[in-house]
Amino acid sequence: MSAFKITGYDIIHQIGSGAYSEVFLVRCRKSGKSYAAKHLIDSCSDLMCDVAYAEIQLMKSVPSHPNVMQLCDHVFENKSLTLIMHLMDINLYEYMQKRVRPFSENRVRKMLYQIVLGLEHLHQNGIFHRDVKPENILVKFSSGIIGKRETLQLADFGTAATIAQRPPYAIYIATRWYRAPECMLSMGYYGPKMDVWAVGCCFYEMLTLKPLFQGENEIEMLDCIHELLGSPSPTVLERFRPWNVKNLKFAKRQATELRWHLPLMNVFGMDLMKKMLTYCPDQRRHKKLSKFSLSHQSLYNEVNEHEMKLCAGQLRNNTKHQHLMPDSSVASVQSFKTNNTFHFLSPEEQTKINKQRERFWNMNPKSIEHKLWCNDPLYRREK
Repeated sequence: MSAFKITGYDIIHQIGSGAYSEVFLVRCRKSGKSYAAKHLIDSCSDLMCDVAYAEIQLMKSVPSHPNVMQLCDHVFENKSLTLIMHLMDINLYEYMQKRVRPFSENRVRKMLYQIVLGLEHLHQNGIFHRDVKPENILVKFSSGIIGKRETLQLADFGTAATIAQRPPYAIYIATRWYRAPECMLSMGYYGPKMDVWAVGCCFYEMLTLKPLFQGENEIEMLDCIHELLGSPSPTVLERFRPWNVKNLKFAKRQATELRWHLPLMNVFGMDLMKKMLTYCPDQRRHKKLSKFSLSHQSLYNEVNEHEMKLCAGQLRNNTKHQHLMPDSSVASVQSFKTNNTFHFLSPEEQTKINKQRERFWNMNPKSIEHKLWCNDPLYRREK
């Protein structure tokens, strides 16, 4: 039993703890409902102090969303602040720790989609999280017709900041393994796209159960990043001024292929991950990220534009294939992906294939899961 009391709530037992807070299962004396109570360890002088501002004042400006944890109540007494929130079952880190093998791509798609929706909601309302990581993504399990479902919510907004606020921000921010390059290379000149980088790291971790970058300090972190993405060119480095000179001493490296880490991953899902983990923040997906996730052109069928033009040009110049190119047809992305026989599909055929891919990824909120259950034996088997 905790040594402190929360007015209006009975403390049942402690369910978690962190560097700055402790979490308890509590029951409301008035309604009898159970909640999670996050007790901040640091004392608060008032509700406008640094400890309380982001958690209460900032999040009050954000409309409710199913993928963002909402504050139900707060108790402020004796310079101590306790936040009352809906009770979730587990966080994503604990969920992964309990796994014997990684999640399937189908399940990762569903969970990633929810994370992306919650993130976009925050960004659209002028807030960026600054500490997205598996421990700050909460999971609620529910039973459905087709088996267990997960509802994910972004939580822990103690380090959240407003997008309207101009940099420099705090230099040391976000958990190291999920910290974007601009947070380490500059003196606080970063923005909301650092959250997109962190989600990309979580994306990889859900597929492997292993963190992508595991440096012991910022220099090691940058070395890990450069081992995958390659060392930044002088042109790229110029984007991160004013420099954090302590973090500019790194060895020159050539980029390696992310495919080596995920050899069985769908090529279009790999393309999405690469776009999240782009070195330059300006090139990462941001406000349109959830629409990007929903779009089959972007999520699975987005091929390098230069490569498509090059392949199409080769076809047009090859008289052997001239008769295969009707004016109203579009190039099949499947042909580019396999790099085998080039063929062309009518728009109707391409639309049919795209719908099948949307169904496989199940990233469309209008999709009917009953059809998946009836028509897709692989889907049933996974469930």
